[in-house]
Amino acid sequence: MQVLAISNEASSKVQSFIADEGITYTVGVSTDALAAYGGGGIPHAYLIGADGVVAWHGHPASLPQEELERLLRHTFTLREVAPELKAAAAAFEKGKLAEAKTLAEAAKAKGGVDEDADYVIGRVADIVAGWSQTAEKGEPLDKLEALALVQKHYPGTEEAKAAAAREKELKADPAVQKEIAAWNKLEKIRGEIRRAEGDPKKLKLIRRKLEKLIESDGTTRAAKAAQQLLK
Repeated sequence: MQVLAISNEASSKVQSFIADEGITYTVGVSTDALAAYGGGGIPHAYLIGADGVVAWHGHPASLPQEELERLLRHTFTLREVAPELKAAAAAFEKGKLAEAKTLAEAAKAKGGVDEDADYVIGRVADIVAGWSQTAEKGEPLDKLEALALVQKHYPGTEEAKAAAAREKELKADPAVQKEIAAWNKLEKIRGEIRRAEGDPKKLKLIRRKLEKLIESDGTTRAAKAAQQLLK
């Protein structure tokens, strides 16, 4: 993961700020570098996947740690591997983990690339194991997402079949249904926040919606996230 900050202020001012704050990540200066990703207030953060697609954007303070961790679960990166593993690496970075594992195993069987093949296979195993652990011990929404990720990125496997059965079971639980409904309401409100573009009247109405969500769904993750947005 790489962090890149963009400022539209003078280079000398930015350099002074970097020195004063001890910033170690990359900082650039531009007036239009992010035009392709849409506008927003200042500060405005973007989480961009390896494919260039924006997974999330908004005020940095409005992205809770657990939500950041959730979004990062959708990223697939590898260190450089031998040319014989090129197809496996490409599949991995597209999120096709079952295919990546199969290709890596085939390359290993041909010989000469055991270390890199084992690396790819191990990365697949680590990711799937992480999802499985979340599906077992996480909060309801995390469990559902982890189960969905196993099915999407590891299809045709026993793990995917088990994930589908567990997902169906969870979605039948009234408490989980409440979590899903509340989160859907919050996502709709977040969309309204982005479209409001700092309009005081619109933001006032949105604030009321957030307060109503907290009042009606106070025990859900969505309500906790709504409280962060209000801050």
